[in-house]
Amino acid sequence: MSILDELRQKADQKKAAQLQQESTRQNLESIYQSELLPKIQYFYDCLNETVKHLNFLEEPILINSYSSRYPQFGELSQKDYKINTDGYSGLADYNRLMQVNVTFFCAAEGDFTYTLESKRLIEAEVAFLHVRRLAFTWKTQSEASAIERASFTIKRKIPVSFKVEIDYQLSVLKVTVNNHENLEFFSKNYSPEQVDDDLLDALISYLMRRDNRLIMLAISEAHKTIIQSNLALHQQEQSVT
Repeated sequence: MSILDELRQKADQKKAAQLQQESTRQNLESIYQSELLPKIQYFYDCLNETVKHLNFLEEPILINSYSSRYPQFGELSQKDYKINTDGYSGLADYNRLMQVNVTFFCAAEGDFTYTLESKRLIEAEVAFLHVRRLAFTWKTQSEASAIERASFTIKRKIPVSFKVEIDYQLSVLKVTVNNHENLEFFSKNYSPEQVDDDLLDALISYLMRRDNRLIMLAISEAHKTIIQSNLALHQQEQSVT
């Protein structure tokens, strides 16, 4: 092969790759426009209406046992709902929506304080509280003991977020929930075919603490079988005793 033939071959390969990339881009854009955009617009319309009604009605949603890790939170009230589509506080182009964010707080007056010992536990606690975006302060307690000790004070105000966003490359909608229950994280991808009225209703019902269908829908059949087997075994043990 001559040098010119080699250059021709490399040029042809690059052109083929560029054509493939353009074809992929056009295909992704077509799926976004025809399948994903109408779905996320519908989600935004319904969630926006939900937020407006909740803020207008001002009917408290009370949470009696929010966290097993921090029972000191006590009874909290869910309030201060906001919605945005740009990840901050504004609204992006409705005809180019990529995400919808609903945020609110589970809160009550005051704070609570507790103490931890050992450097490992203290560092892990600081990291956890930062990740869960809780408002807290902490200080090391100076003592003659060789054991490191620190006191933590946490404000009784938990930021909660529900996000519906489009993963453009995968052509799916992703639902992410932060801190709604027990400072936990939930995330699941849905194909356009899976995004329907039932999913929206499950999302709003979970947001309003009516039920946990949204979370249960994410459990695989295999996991459900394990849960059912464990329940059956537990019931059998209970009947024996």
